[in-house]
Amino acid sequence: MEKVLIITYDLSSPGRNYEELLKQIKSYPSWAKLCESSYLITTPKTPVDVRDHLKSYIDNNDKIYVGVVVAPAAWFGMSDSVSNWILKYVK
Repeated sequence: MEKVLIITYDLSSPGRNYEELLKQIKSYPSWAKLCESSYLITTPKTPVDVRDHLKSYIDNNDKIYVGVVVAPAAWFGMSDSVSNWILKYVK
């Protein structure tokens, strides 16, 4: 069953190229960028599965959190496209 997960991360290595991490996040069926280091994705996978998948694209001193997002939800300042994404997928 598809669910919405939030991915948020803190990358500690200045100057390192994290393009592959972003590519992997954007490889999920649907995604929305919430903030600079936060994304929502849809996936049938568990938070542990997603965390384990993304861990190989970050350093040991970086941080990552993956959790389930369900309604109700509240937000402010998001673009129309992100707001529409949330309204479509967060149930």
